[in-house]
Amino acid sequence: MTDNRTVVTVPAELRTALAALASEACDGELSAAELLAAGGTPFVLLGVGSLAQLRLLDAVESTYGVFFDLTGPIGFPDGLDALAENLVAEHGVTPTADAG
Repeated sequence: MTDNRTVVTVPAELRTALAALASEACDGELSAAELLAAGGTPFVLLGVGSLAQLRLLDAVESTYGVFFDLTGPIGFPDGLDALAENLVAEHGVTPTADAG
């Protein structure tokens, strides 16, 4: 069986910026460092509730000028690494060109 997925290279700066946004969205209950260390873990398993995930969604959309269709087949990426990969692969986000 062959894996046809494309490898996505995510800049460290983007992961760091997203971890900071996620930490702020969950009112600091998880630090950016904790979120970075658990990048492959789904937000819900880290205790990030639905309201915090919506805050993160809003912050990401505002910061990077993107839109997530939550009714679509993908929905909102479930963890920090998945979110970063989605922003790069699906939205063409780069940390220096699109942040802030």
